[in-house]
Amino acid sequence: MRFKFFISVFIIYLFHITISRADQRSYLWTYEYQITDTGEAELEQYTTFSTPDIDSFKTSGFTELNFELEVGMNKRFDFGIYQVFTQSAGESLKYSGFKLRGRYKFFEKNEYILDPLLYVEYKGNQTFSDHEFEAKLILAKDIGKFNVSLNPYFELAYKDKEWEFVPKYAAGISYHPAELFAFGLEAKGDDHGNYIGPTISHGRKDLWIALGTLFNAGKVDEGSPEFLVRMIFGIGL
Repeated sequence: MRFKFFISVFIIYLFHITISRADQRSYLWTYEYQITDTGEAELEQYTTFSTPDIDSFKTSGFTELNFELEVGMNKRFDFGIYQVFTQSAGESLKYSGFKLRGRYKFFEKNEYILDPLLYVEYKGNQTFSDHEFEAKLILAKDIGKFNVSLNPYFELAYKDKEWEFVPKYAAGISYHPAELFAFGLEAKGDDHGNYIGPTISHGRKDLWIALGTLFNAGKVDEGSPEFLVRMIFGIGL
């Protein structure tokens, strides 16, 4: 009983904590032009459901949970650490690895037609047998109440003693009719398949939540997801 009480108090504290700025998101797979402010920190939790066959989600579904702590190191650079857990349908949740991520802001906003950021990420597992590198160029622009973001990137993965290079992209357009609300359309893809679907987000920069779904657009490779759902919520510290 006492344990439940302390958990309840902790959750209430998280949802009422006051901070200056955090990394509010309008998209689920696409990044915008923003980093965490200097000296500030944020907790983010990603939940992603996917399935290679939408008609048999209960038996073929796959879940991935990401827990991230990101910190603003200075006015141009922030750094994030992720812990990743996965679960296949009918199996137990298991720890699958960690990610280290950095974003660097070259220029101030509105200096160029598109605002650029550099995103670099490393993903490893607990045995240090698999390695994955990701480099992403974030290009975005706010036009009135609209935002347009484009992320061309590549993934370089080492698994089973082989390297694989995969070019990828993510893109989104969103509309912000009010300070606390945004909705839009997002797309992503690579050589294995392409996806598109709606997104919605709500909240301020200290406490926010975003939800999006993606459906396959055309054929996808065997074993690749046919349908994805992702939810992210962020709490500023």
